[in-house]
Amino acid sequence: MTLAEIKTKRQGLVDEVMNKVTQIEKEHGVSRQALNLMKDEVSMLAKFPELFVTSEFEPVQRGTFKDFVAYRLNKEDGTERALYVSLALPGKTSPPHNHKNWAILVGLDGVEINKLYKADEAGFKQIDEISVGPGVGVALTGEDIHSIHVQGNGDVPVWQIRFYERALELQTDREQFDESGKTEHFPPNKNTKDGINN
Repeated sequence: MTLAEIKTKRQGLVDEVMNKVTQIEKEHGVSRQALNLMKDEVSMLAKFPELFVTSEFEPVQRGTFKDFVAYRLNKEDGTERALYVSLALPGKTSPPHNHKNWAILVGLDGVEINKLYKADEAGFKQIDEISVGPGVGVALTGEDIHSIHVQGNGDVPVWQIRFYERALELQTDREQFDESGKTEHFPPNKNTKDGINN
């Protein structure tokens, strides 16, 4: 396929997923069941890695922007939702944090380990671990807590599709957690770029 054909086919699939997610939310709200249905739709995109893992999207240089960049692929639709293809360098990690809006992560190439946590009166503990690799996803509510651990070697990026209720730069109310469950502000990574008109 030519680059123009790749872009056209990719945009058609992204538009279709955005429409389906809107319909799911209308029918089911934003329950965990609804988020899992949304994850299934986003996971369909991972069946076409050749449309997303392309030379159009370049990783960051190691040591800049927390070793992460995300290219936004959805058109404006009157909501704050944002769907990205992201590239993260091996070794990148995050502290446990929430997003204060729902988030769906699906692997395209490489593996990112997501550790899930629970904070309550009994304390703070890890409750699960998911290896988000090609076609594997995780759906998080706004209050779910996770940390990310990007696998791999050298500077070969790990590729994901990341879909949020609010664009990354708007997630200014996120919280990070220490081992005791104490919280503090967790600023968003604002290294996002236009992936439609790049």
